Amino acid sequence: MKSKPGRNAASPRHGFTLIEAALATVIIGIGVVSLLELLAAGSMSNGAATELTVAASLANNIHEISIGLPFTDPVTPTSTTTKEAGGATAYNDIWDMNGDTYSPPLDVTRHAVSGYSSWAQQVTVQSVQPDALTATRPNNVTLSTARVTVVITHNGHPVHTASWIVAAPNH
Repeated sequence: MKSKPGRNAASPRHGFTLIEAALATVIIGIGVVSLLELLAAGSMSNGAATELTVAASLANNIHEISIGLPFTDPVTPTSTTTKEAGGATAYNDIWDMNGDTYSPPLDVTRHAVSGYSSWAQQVTVQSVQPDALTATRPNNVTLSTARVTVVITHNGHPVHTASWIVAAPNH
């Protein structure tokens, strides 16, 4: 019998072999898994960024409070240890904040921020020499500069630390 004109003895292949289909499935699977891992990493990064943004805002609240307070106590200007009774709303100088932890944290009006009970602001005020701002000294209001440091924690873990220098006026 003769073959038809224009046809080869072997017929052409149609479709994929089993190996090709399996290889394509593996390649697509690796791509999908990689995309899912990328989404998970992005979500974790977004959560960490949100936590850091909240922490920076809470540190800024303490900074704003310290800006509004005088360097020394108007009643006992030579003391760094006299703390006003009545809590943060009664404080009348930066030294009153020394050693305090506010949980829930304070807003700039010195009132607790509701809904943030897992957050805390830990404040330290230390005397520093005006010509050596990195070296702390025993607290003494006759030194005209102090460093205020606030550590923001979330669920007991430190998230952010901020420090700034406060100078007494007219020194």
